[in-house]
Amino acid sequence: MDEFVLHRIMASSFVQQLKIIGFSVVSSKKSMEFNRRMWITAFAIVASILLLFIYGNYIINQTERGVIYEEKGWIKYEIKEDYQKTSKERDRDKLLVEYEASKRKLYKVLQKPVVQRAPDVIGIGVEKCGTEALSALLRMHPMIKVAPKEAHFFERPDLYKLGLKAYTPMLAKVLPHEISFEKTPAYFNWRLTTPGYIRKLLPDVKLLLVLCDPTKRTYSDYFQEILMHNLNANTTFEQLVDDLLLYSASLNAKMNDSQSEMLYITQLYKKRSNNHVLTTGLYYYHLLRWYKVFNMSNIYVVDGEELISNPAKVMKELQDFLHVPEFVLPENFRKGPSGFYCFAKPLVVERNGVLVALVARCRCLKTFIGPSRLQSHN
Repeated sequence: MDEFVLHRIMASSFVQQLKIIGFSVVSSKKSMEFNRRMWITAFAIVASILLLFIYGNYIINQTERGVIYEEKGWIKYEIKEDYQKTSKERDRDKLLVEYEASKRKLYKVLQKPVVQRAPDVIGIGVEKCGTEALSALLRMHPMIKVAPKEAHFFERPDLYKLGLKAYTPMLAKVLPHEISFEKTPAYFNWRLTTPGYIRKLLPDVKLLLVLCDPTKRTYSDYFQEILMHNLNANTTFEQLVDDLLLYSASLNAKMNDSQSEMLYITQLYKKRSNNHVLTTGLYYYHLLRWYKVFNMSNIYVVDGEELISNPAKVMKELQDFLHVPEFVLPENFRKGPSGFYCFAKPLVVERNGVLVALVARCRCLKTFIGPSRLQSHN
């Protein structure tokens, strides 16, 4: 074998060795890449299983949600499991279901439709002290039906002379055992004849009166009058106060005769209608005329500040005053992110032929409140 052939054999052997080494390197890289992908896939599968487990556990512990149609609107609701409820909620829900079942049976037996009739309860004021928030709370109770808008019936002699036939179409539709409620804040301070009109037409009616800090109330009312263009935007709050002070000496001189006081306040309205912004807060004089017509036991006074800061307490007291079951519990209230209280109305829905107690999704008092706290009581 000559030298040239030997060199070719050695070169060929070297190339073969390089190919073998190169194949080994490529195989090693492919193996590492395969192992890396396997680990990633395994991790993803384990993570997915863990997430599904956490999500499933979360879903199991969540309240069931749905939507029902009630009182001319769709209502979102939530159903809690028994273990998620307090003992008071469980007792309330049992009673609520029994009430709804009895109501349905009674309706089938009597076959009486809902009717618009004279109210059992009237909210007489005070404007800008939280009367809308009061209506919202009363709507929470399954046995209380609230009129869709303010009637202004007893402050208008032209309507009052027409009698109940002109009044009842403005009110809520109710069953015989349900409570009909309407509120018109202007009743409290407008027209001397209003208390007498109410007593004559509805001698057994109960009255709800919301009172709040008169200074804040006046300031809030002042801004509302400007927004409604009932007061010139250039009229300052100080000008309104100064105008009332011009009459204060005369008002104080008549403190011994409430009828004269109210006649005087009425004259202020006639002189300038916007004076009601200031005189509405003279609670003492207005209350004198109401207590001359109604017993104190017929008028329940609600603290407007407490209505916002502790609505659960106010609602409990209202249910006692109206002699209705305590269907609305403190558990139905919670503070919202804005600081105002939110509430969930208790309801009953039929599911698969079975009546189930539930609560409507939370609504917050801030929805009834203006741009500032001073303007919050409407």
